[in-house]
Amino acid sequence: MIALTVLALYACDRVTPSPDAPLPAPVPAGVALVVDEATGSVSVRTGQTFAVTLSSNFDWQVQTLPDGLELLGTKTGPTTTAQRDGGETGGASWFVFHLKAVQPGEGELVLTEAPGWEPEKPMRTLAIPVRVEP
Repeated sequence: MIALTVLALYACDRVTPSPDAPLPAPVPAGVALVVDEATGSVSVRTGQTFAVTLSSNFDWQVQTLPDGLELLGTKTGPTTTAQRDGGETGGASWFVFHLKAVQPGEGELVLTEAPGWEPEKPMRTLAIPVRVEP
């Protein structure tokens, strides 16, 4: 009986996630497309939603929202289980921008990355061409 208990505990320990295991971005349910900085341009139909996911040690903000898009929400989350569970402070976070195509057209979604204490001083700018089809 003791041997079975030890084996069961050993097996449980082998499936326990690492304290610094990576966590996926908190993407909203039902999005038609997930975009990151490597994706390039976006093409969606009117009524569809999509998400832009980015990771950074600083903050991402929407600088320019083109006509035809509506920002439904922004979420952030830790990138590791250690951050989530309180074992680690600082580090990178996920940033997820949930958008909806509301009318046909073309434009650029411009996002800026800046320190939270100096949001007016962007360190990096990301421009994503967006095309909304009828």
